[in-house]
Amino acid sequence: MASKKPKSFPELFEFYYEDFKPLYGHVQSLNELPLGMLFEVNAAFDHLSRHWHYKQDEEEVVNSVSAHLKRGCFDVFKIVVRDTIDHYNELRRINTSIINNGDFDREMRQLVAEIRSGAITARQAEGDSRDKITWHKAYELWEPVYINCARFDKEYYLSEKVEWARRKQRWRIWRHRIEGVILGVLAGLIVWWLTSLGS
Repeated sequence: MASKKPKSFPELFEFYYEDFKPLYGHVQSLNELPLGMLFEVNAAFDHLSRHWHYKQDEEEVVNSVSAHLKRGCFDVFKIVVRDTIDHYNELRRINTSIINNGDFDREMRQLVAEIRSGAITARQAEGDSRDKITWHKAYELWEPVYINCARFDKEYYLSEKVEWARRKQRWRIWRHRIEGVILGVLAGLIVWWLTSLGS
């Protein structure tokens, strides 16, 4: 992701192709395209046209366009964080403490705490964005949150170790059921044997 603030049309389109378009594709693949993102794209296009239609300065236009595109990205970042927290809650239903002697769980919790803390800070920075320059600062705060979410999916949610823990947990449940049935049968046999001795 390009964190710099674009100042020219080439830099603007580099931001568009490296940052905005992949994020747009991400939410589109989830079938969750936020309406606000479409409004921001429309506003960005309107600002872009002003360079030629009203002869506005390139840097001024680029600043306005990139601010709108970054605001559109904010919606995607929030969706990604929400999905990451959902995935984390899903993993909490599995006994992942057996992975790497508990290090997997500890490191996963630390990463989720970083994601939550970073998302809060970035969201607050959005609220402080009263001018076009601070939108870029808010965007820079969202970037590491997004990167950590991608890291969470790769290293934890999609980890082969999780599937191993899931299988182990299933086997433990079945083992307990089998042991329960065996104990029930044995108890029944003992009761039958004791009652047959008394008759």
